[in-house]
Amino acid sequence: MEFSRYFLFFFASLGAFNGVLLAAWIYHKRREITGAPWLSLLLLMLSIRIGKSIAFYFSPGLSKDILQLGLSACCLIGPSLFSFCVRNLNPNKNSPILRWHFAGWVLVVVFTGAIYPYHSNLELWQTWIYRGSGYAWFGYLIAASWLYRHKLIALWSRQNAPNWRDLPVVVLGGGWLIWLAYYTAAYTSYIMGALSFSMVLYLSIVVYSGGGRTKEKYAAQTISPQQSHELSTKLTQLFDEELLFTDPGMSLPRLAKRLGVSHTKLSQFLNQHYGCNFNQFINRYRVQHAQSLLLQEQSLTMEHLAELCGFNASSTFYTAFKKYAGQTPSQFRAQQTRKLSC
Repeated sequence: MEFSRYFLFFFASLGAFNGVLLAAWIYHKRREITGAPWLSLLLLMLSIRIGKSIAFYFSPGLSKDILQLGLSACCLIGPSLFSFCVRNLNPNKNSPILRWHFAGWVLVVVFTGAIYPYHSNLELWQTWIYRGSGYAWFGYLIAASWLYRHKLIALWSRQNAPNWRDLPVVVLGGGWLIWLAYYTAAYTSYIMGALSFSMVLYLSIVVYSGGGRTKEKYAAQTISPQQSHELSTKLTQLFDEELLFTDPGMSLPRLAKRLGVSHTKLSQFLNQHYGCNFNQFINRYRVQHAQSLLLQEQSLTMEHLAELCGFNASSTFYTAFKKYAGQTPSQFRAQQTRKLSC
């Protein structure tokens, strides 16, 4: 095996291995990440599928049982991805339909494998199940993208730049990239699917860990106390008096324009003065406003409340509220109602 093949094997295998570790870590953090069990399951199915691809690419005489396991996992990628996206859109509803839906797929895959094993039904697995699993994956990608169409349109039109870090958007984008790599493998290379998974995995880690370096970027820069005071006063006026944060299209450049500073200067100010980025800053205000409205307007639905506070989607609202309030909006309302009734 020449150096290039060693490198391919190492990079692709490392991605599959890290995918399993990440799946375990996400499941461990299931109380903090909406839809974590489904995301963990998705990563596990992808890792098994990728692992099978790597093994088959470097060892074509691979056992048929391993090939069957890999294709079986591929059949479950689409359902787990779709379930994760649905769960994120409805974080306050734990619908059993998703579990029954996934269980149905598992039963079909298990019974098919038991009655028609790979080693004695090569045409079935190499043609129909191989293609069918890919088409099912594609269908679920279409369905999940349709569910998130409003958020994707807002992202494309740059109305809410922080949406680049929304976990479902990252998962959808990665899912499309990996599927395309497998779909076009006949024109490129079979190993491209495994390589694309590794690339998506590491890029996602970079995106989510990149925020931690923001303070280092501004370490050598300072804003004078007078400038800091002026910006703080203007910002407080815009947010406390004009409720500028309720505009769902508010972005860092737009806010900077209202303050009369560059967006770089504003970003620097938020990090140095408040210790957070723009997305964190505006979401704190939105959550505080939501808490006030929950106490004042008992008849408000959660969807309407999210809209009034400036959130583009209910899933983003629930995630932000739980992060800054430590509980869901429904739990907060129930807790405050009990206190008032005592």
